[in-house]
Amino acid sequence: MNIGVLFEIWRTKAFTILFLAGFLTSVARWFEVFLFSVIAWKLTGNASIAALLIMLRLLGVAATGVTFSFAGAFVVKKKVVLGASLICSLCSLLVFVYSQTGQNINVFLLGLLSTVSGALWSIDFSFRRPMLADALPDDLISAGVSLDVLSSHATRILGPLFGGIFLTYFDLNAGVFFLFLLYALSVFLVSTQKEDALTTNTNSYTQSLLKVIGQTRDDVNLLSVISLTFVFNIFALPFIALISLLLIEKFNPNELYIGMFTSLEGIGALIGGTAITVIAINKKLISFITFLGIILLCISLSASSNSIYMYSLSILIFGMATACYSALQSTIIYLNSTPELRSSTFSLLTIAIGCGALGSLNIYLMSTFFTTEEISNIMAIEGLLVGLFFLIVALVRFPIYKFFEK
Repeated sequence: MNIGVLFEIWRTKAFTILFLAGFLTSVARWFEVFLFSVIAWKLTGNASIAALLIMLRLLGVAATGVTFSFAGAFVVKKKVVLGASLICSLCSLLVFVYSQTGQNINVFLLGLLSTVSGALWSIDFSFRRPMLADALPDDLISAGVSLDVLSSHATRILGPLFGGIFLTYFDLNAGVFFLFLLYALSVFLVSTQKEDALTTNTNSYTQSLLKVIGQTRDDVNLLSVISLTFVFNIFALPFIALISLLLIEKFNPNELYIGMFTSLEGIGALIGGTAITVIAINKKLISFITFLGIILLCISLSASSNSIYMYSLSILIFGMATACYSALQSTIIYLNSTPELRSSTFSLLTIAIGCGALGSLNIYLMSTFFTTEEISNIMAIEGLLVGLFFLIVALVRFPIYKFFEK
């Protein structure tokens, strides 16, 4: 694929507007994660509260995924995205107004906003992204989805950057009002789009869910991607929270270097996301599996390394592989699910994503007995073993050549 294809994608007005709407909510998401974690620490002095907020966010993702696995085929995508963004906007505004009455924002309110935001995260993944892909011709879908995934990686840098600015020059109340503005702008952008037609569906909610499960069971691409998404989100995604802790434990650099080396993961994600957007990958499933393997190996390499240079390289490659994995994940789900069940299938995927809460719990339970290095190695080994189990199950159902098809 050449660069001219990217300009062709941007000329699609509906794609550009939906892309910007998702970009704004993604900035808000990572801004929240950073800001709420720091504030929770300052309010309680307890690091486990920050982990609890992440768990609530992921539980919101999973709960919404379960709901729309049943109902995804019965709703209009635009209304769902618009409604979820509006709720997030109004919740942020209400919390800000509450703070202006002389009351302090507490951990309960942070937990409420985190849960609601997690629900929007799931809806964004299950409905806005398919809307965005629907706006493009078939030959541009892979590149368009990759661009959208790339933007989410960029916001992992922008969100914390804005959070640092607000903590330095403003306060939590101003940060919550900033969230309201981001969500409100997203609401406006989505509202400008034409309402998608509701797919004719004569099935009950239960029948719809059974069709989604049946479609996933009978397709090697869907079965492999959704199964391995559990592996990534339970055993690999929580490692991002350990990157800075691992750096301190092994090398004990000053704060400036901690920030610089930790940002390598985000930089790697930008590089990988850009590469996967420009380079057309034909054998998507086997590439997806390979990138997951690279991610788990990089976790182990970074944890075992006694060289700051090898550690840095491992984290950089980890970020690159994570971006490629994410882009292929969304593309494979979109291309291999039927239009009628597409949103429901994405919702099924978000259940697996929401199970990342189990990964946070896994780290919490191990932290009493092991060092950060040992926890990272255990997670990598667990991920490789569980991933291998899922692949063996898939190989029993499907011939091996299916994994190498386009």
